[in-house]
Amino acid sequence: MRVKEILVLAADLCGRRDLAEYLAGKNGADAGAFAREEESLLRCYNLAENEIALDYLPVRRTQLFESEGCIAYADFAAPPVEIMAVRDAAGRRLPFLAGEKGVRVRAGKALVEYSVRPRVKGVGDIPELSARGDERLLALGAACEFALMSGNFDAASLLDKRYRDALACACRERGGRLKVRRWA
Repeated sequence: MRVKEILVLAADLCGRRDLAEYLAGKNGADAGAFAREEESLLRCYNLAENEIALDYLPVRRTQLFESEGCIAYADFAAPPVEIMAVRDAAGRRLPFLAGEKGVRVRAGKALVEYSVRPRVKGVGDIPELSARGDERLLALGAACEFALMSGNFDAASLLDKRYRDALACACRERGGRLKVRRWA
């Protein structure tokens, strides 16, 4: 599923059937206004995907390095947000220290598992969370942000409840981390 299809679903969730039809390729009366709303909805999608990946369901990557004691962050295929684990060739966990310039680990081969920030998407791109979070979760997050940005606070409140429930369910099922909210 592409980002554009998730945007159509998000517009439907917001109750914006006219915008959903425009995004699906059906002509709208005011193409300029719909194009601006599509841009805004895409921005909301990127915010939601970023929040999910950084706070709840990390986008994980693994990469094999030949280490001489320190693996520079510049050597990673994508800039790491968090180093999850470092393993040797046999799969045993290695002690490591994530420092200012790189990851300190003993010399030799090291398989590094790390999380990354999702890149900013366009309408034709494929979501990076498709394997961990589903399209519905991304659409709910984008719809919630869009309703809030549009000033539709009642819809935003309802969508936020559905989004948080879906997020909690995804974290339980897929081994994510769910932040516990507490009152001060």
